[in-house]
Amino acid sequence: MRYALPIALILCLAAVIALSPHIEPQRLRSRARLLAEQLRAQHGFREGSKASWAQARSTGWPPFHYGRHCELDNVLIGELHGLPVRAAGYELMFNGSRHRYGLALLVVPFPLEWMEVRGERPFSAARVAEHVPDGQVTLGVAQFDTAWSVYAEASEVQRPVNSGALAQAMLDAPTKFSWRTDGTEVLLWKRDGWVDAPQLLASVGCVTGLLGLGQPDRRAA
Repeated sequence: MRYALPIALILCLAAVIALSPHIEPQRLRSRARLLAEQLRAQHGFREGSKASWAQARSTGWPPFHYGRHCELDNVLIGELHGLPVRAAGYELMFNGSRHRYGLALLVVPFPLEWMEVRGERPFSAARVAEHVPDGQVTLGVAQFDTAWSVYAEASEVQRPVNSGALAQAMLDAPTKFSWRTDGTEVLLWKRDGWVDAPQLLASVGCVTGLLGLGQPDRRAA
């Protein structure tokens, strides 16, 4: 009997170690499912197609620049601010760990100059090169420049938004996330995903307002 308790403790510890890598991914998946249900029930979203994400994923730009066994889930389509929008979860494997992102993609009626705004540094590791585009821009707003990164190929006059408005909008955003304009698509992404539908919708509203796109969506309030 004197060995029973130590053995039981060792077995419990082994079980915790074995299960711990799965606990956080499961929590994030559950949160993503709840967010998707909120979009369906409260904002009129419906089931979408994984194939509609093929173009965005094929670029190899963040967050699609690394990983194996990459999968989309909770794929939805809807409308926000008068614009077609796709939402999804994106999960991949890297070095035995699961990484998850929340995605939202707006389709706009006219092409925009390429621009990328990063609230989170893209994942990099020994086997994943740091993804840094050309054309990094410093806006001259210390609070913004220390927390966000901006990349643009065009001059400020040709960019989709001016520097002052960009800095203020991102500092006022409900959470830090990243986004990129590419032709007629605007992609938003966030590591681990958004907390809930209101946070996602506020992030989308931040970008659409900044770019002067669409109309206010009363359901997003």
